[in-house]
Amino acid sequence: MRRFSIISASIFTLALFLQSVGPSYAQGYGEALLNAISYKPMPKGTPFSVQPLDNSDQNIALKNEFERILKAKGYTLSPDAPLVITFETRDELGAYKTRNKRAILELDAHGGREGGENARMRLNLYDSSTGGIFNQGKGETSVMTPSQYRLEVSIDNRTNGKRHWQAWSVTNLDKSDGATLIRAMVPEMVGNMGKTVTSLTFDLF
Repeated sequence: MRRFSIISASIFTLALFLQSVGPSYAQGYGEALLNAISYKPMPKGTPFSVQPLDNSDQNIALKNEFERILKAKGYTLSPDAPLVITFETRDELGAYKTRNKRAILELDAHGGREGGENARMRLNLYDSSTGGIFNQGKGETSVMTPSQYRLEVSIDNRTNGKRHWQAWSVTNLDKSDGATLIRAMVPEMVGNMGKTVTSLTFDLF
C-alpha cells in the first residue's frame, strides 16, 4: 500500500545523491590474498623444521601438509634444523550493519518540446515495503567486512633468533570448511618463501 503527496514545478532543479558502499572484499570466493616480507636471505640448502604455535588436530594436519609440500619442492627437513617455519591459523569474524530502506522522495523528470524540463517530486507518506514519512521500512543487513580464514607463517633462525621471512594469507568464508581453505593456501606460501609479495591474489582450487 502506497500513499503520496505530489508537488509539481515547471522548472525544477534538485541534486540528490545516494551512495551505498558495499563491503570491500580482499578477494573473491575461491581465491586468497597473500602478502609477505623478506627480512634477510635464507641460505640455500639449509634444512627446515615446521612448528605450529599450538598442537590442535587441525594444526598437526597442516604441519604434515607443509612438510609434504616442502619435500615435494626439494627442501630438506630436520627436527633440529636451524631455520624454523612457524605457523598460526585464525578465524576472523566479519562485521555487519543494518540500515533502513525508507524512501521519502521520488523524482520524475521529462524534457519539454523546446528543451525545457518538467519535473515532479512525490513525497512518500506511507509504504508498507520501503517505508515513508509515517512508517519505517524493513531493515536491510549489509556486510561491511566478510568473515575470513587467516594463515600466518614466519621463518626464524634458531641459532640467533633473527627473522628471515614473514607472510600472511587470507580468504573469505566460502562453502568449504576452514581446514580445507587453510590447507589450500600452503602451496602458495611455500612457493613464495623468501620473497617479498604485495597483495598477490591466487586461486585456492
